[in-house]
Amino acid sequence: MADKNAVFLTRHIGNTTYKVRVYLSETAEETMEDKILRLLMLI
Repeated sequence: MADKNAVFLTRHIGNTTYKVRVYLSETAEETMEDKILRLLMLI
């Protein structure tokens, strides 16, 4: 995947910094909300 489709999210929790790279598909059929809810169901 090309980095042009990547989104970076940075969060600071306590003394730890989390940097997450997210790749988004131009042809995805599910919304980001649907994807997050699906992933949460796996926990």
